[in-house]
Amino acid sequence: MKKILFVDDEKAFRDASRKLLEGAGYIVDTAMDGVDAESFLENNVYDFIITDIVMPRKEGIELILYIKQNNIQSKIIAISGGGRATAYEYLTMAKAFKADAILSKPYSFSELISTLKRLSSDSPNPES
Repeated sequence: MKKILFVDDEKAFRDASRKLLEGAGYIVDTAMDGVDAESFLENNVYDFIITDIVMPRKEGIELILYIKQNNIQSKIIAISGGGRATAYEYLTMAKAFKADAILSKPYSFSELISTLKRLSSDSPNPES
C-alpha cells in the first residue's frame, strides 16, 4: 500500500481527505502545517506528500524546500486555494521549487486520485 502524508491547516478538509484517501486504499498520516509535517518526516517514509501552500508556522513552499534539502524521495503534490496571492501564483512557485504536481482548490477527488496514479507510474518508491 502507498503511504501519504497529507498537510493542511484546515482540520475539516484534512480529515475528509484522509477518509477519502483511506477509502481508496492508501495509508494516510495528517499534519496541520510544515512544522508538524517535519516531525512526521523524521520517523516515516512516504510515497507522497500532499501539502497546502498557505499555512501557519511553516508554509508549503518551506516544506518543499525542506524535503528537497533533506533528499526525501517522496513525490510532492502542492495544493492551494490562494491567500494573499492567487492559487495560480502559489502553485507556479511550488512547481518552480520542484513539486511533482499541483492542484488548485477546490479540486475533485478523482483529480487527486488520477494525479496519485500518474505519479505512481512515473517512478514508484521501491520501499512501498
